[in-house]
Amino acid sequence: MYITPINNSVKFSAQKPIKNRKYNTEPQKEDMISKKKVSGMVIATALAAATLGGVVVHHRASKAEEDLMKIFDTERKSLKKAINDAYNHPSYSENRALKEQVKNLTSDNEVLNKTNKALRKTIEETKAKFTDIFEGDLAPKDVREKILERLRKTINEGDYGYDITTPPITGKKGPSLPIAGEIPLPTHVGTTNRAGMLDLHIPQIGIDGRFSLELPMGEAKISTMESKNFRPKKGEIGISEEYSESVKWNSDKVARDIMQNFYDGHGQTLDGVKMAFTPTGNGKYKVRIDGKSTYTPDKAVILGASGKRGNKNSAGGYGEGLKMSVIKLLKDYGSNNVKVASDNWQSVFNLEKSDLCDERLLSYSLDKVEKFNGNFIEFETDSMELLQSLRKTVNRFYHSNNPDFKCPDFENGLMGIKVLPEGEKGGVYIAGQKFEFDGDFDGLEGVTIFIKPNLNKISVLDQSRDRISLNRSNLDSIARWLARNDDMSANDKAKLLKSLDRYWDEKNWNQKGPMDSFVDSFLGFIDQKDVTKRLHIRFPEKYVAYSNATDDVVRDLKMNGYKVCKPQFSNIGMPTIRDIMGDARAHDVVIPNDTQKKKILILKEALRKLSPSLKDKHFTADELDAHIYMFDRTSSRDSRLHSNALAEAIVDRGVSKGFWIDQGYLDRASFNDVLETALHELSHKAGGDESAEFSYKLTDVNRDAIGQLLDDIKSRNEIQALASLWSSL
Repeated sequence: MYITPINNSVKFSAQKPIKNRKYNTEPQKEDMISKKKVSGMVIATALAAATLGGVVVHHRASKAEEDLMKIFDTERKSLKKAINDAYNHPSYSENRALKEQVKNLTSDNEVLNKTNKALRKTIEETKAKFTDIFEGDLAPKDVREKILERLRKTINEGDYGYDITTPPITGKKGPSLPIAGEIPLPTHVGTTNRAGMLDLHIPQIGIDGRFSLELPMGEAKISTMESKNFRPKKGEIGISEEYSESVKWNSDKVARDIMQNFYDGHGQTLDGVKMAFTPTGNGKYKVRIDGKSTYTPDKAVILGASGKRGNKNSAGGYGEGLKMSVIKLLKDYGSNNVKVASDNWQSVFNLEKSDLCDERLLSYSLDKVEKFNGNFIEFETDSMELLQSLRKTVNRFYHSNNPDFKCPDFENGLMGIKVLPEGEKGGVYIAGQKFEFDGDFDGLEGVTIFIKPNLNKISVLDQSRDRISLNRSNLDSIARWLARNDDMSANDKAKLLKSLDRYWDEKNWNQKGPMDSFVDSFLGFIDQKDVTKRLHIRFPEKYVAYSNATDDVVRDLKMNGYKVCKPQFSNIGMPTIRDIMGDARAHDVVIPNDTQKKKILILKEALRKLSPSLKDKHFTADELDAHIYMFDRTSSRDSRLHSNALAEAIVDRGVSKGFWIDQGYLDRASFNDVLETALHELSHKAGGDESAEFSYKLTDVNRDAIGQLLDDIKSRNEIQALASLWSSL
């Protein structure tokens, strides 16, 4: 729909084809401007300005003329610059096509200047013709009276011929046809993955600090390394006690990195790991954690040595986690030493004064031991908080009895998601390890998500050594990665979306939680790299994507069983509110009074009188039998958006369905102005005010209407009589 501004000064809709033209001095024939085209554009502009609306020139014609002259001046300068650029082109002397272009541009400039000079005269002559048509006394008195009487009777006894209270619905689509590659929305998602999982009973820590837990072997895939021959030695790792102050690890993070090595050594599970706390009698607790994998001593005592670097599903890869955990145990958690052992070696870590500096450094003593299968870490601590963190950390990693992984709603090779009961909180696992979300390991409302690859190693996230808390932005990054991932099939994407249908509803920004944003990001980036492979889903009948609509419309849809979803769903096949409802009515209908009704009927009769020149060539018979609806631009609803609107076209897929007209404008404007407005709005079937198509359509409509009135005395007398009836009201 298009708006006619309240300011009745001339709108130069045809200026855009001229003003926006780019003159290219390169010798390309298709970019040249012919004299014929320039002349056509100029004449179209002149006609659009001078013969607006069929039989009327708008107010403030002098301003219109000034504006039009500015357009010509701008065009003239552009042509002049194009000529100069072409003359100065390096290949000008050798290029015949370029010389021809300069010649054409020069000629076009001359045509433009001549048209410019003639324009004022054209406008004045056109205005004079209009004066003759509407103000001249062209019919004898008796003929004029007969015409008036006949038309007065037609208007007094006439009717609209349509329901004045019910404007047409526009923009409504018919049922969509299936497209290639379209898939139905899954009716049910949910998996039975790990359905036989038994809940692992993790005992509470005893009052005296005693605790024992051994996880069943389950899915453990034990990694081993060939034994290394070495000489016992002592050394410094080079991490200072002061440096440990810069590492802000609480007990949860220390526990996490201790357990990480057992998790990776068992094939990304804690299955088979054993943990025990024993009170020592001196106010401390002995902690021993055993695993079944083996590794060589360099991985323990050399910073940068690790057996995990090539594994995209493991954390770390440089051995930092173990060293930092050890130094935090020694510095902050009451440990005098930390013992780490595997295979045929044992290393005891402590903090010792170095002769290289005044600080204590992390030091080790590496010795041979009797060969055994497995590895362990052993230390004493006085921190009950650390013991509680170690206990809780068991369920912060994947193992075959972790309930977070039981029967997820969706799972494939990249990820899984489990939707929780309303109000329950879940979390985010990456590479089998649970991350904090907004500072809480159970900080994600409503779902648990587990991502199988380590996203740090594939540049999706950058969590650094400390693996800081995730936030909404990180979750959005994960959604975008999944949406664009070639390993996510169309069916996988449809199932993932279906599992999250709780988060489909369109919401205000301040109501959106992290998972709402996740779905937004996922929808926004689905198959963005290749639109030919874009996901397309056939949704059930009453699923509709939000498009611009009032709260009343949305509420009515929901009351009638519709699920109103995020607007991005329209990108993957869901119809919009506009598709099923059409455009929401632009205005509230005002019922015309008797005088306003007669004016509308006079206007409709005038359009019928112009049918000989306009029907079929420009408009259908139905379009000329215009449906006119009245609104009030000063009303509380319309004053916010339409306070400057005098009229607004109703167009549906290139067909005019009538137009709206403001009641104040209808009451005060002359017949000439309102008839101009009617032709203007009907011409919008070709495009908007700024489009060249509309400008040319309006120009042609005006020209043909003027021609009919000048050439056909009967039409002229009838239009003149209608103008007289209008004035009498």
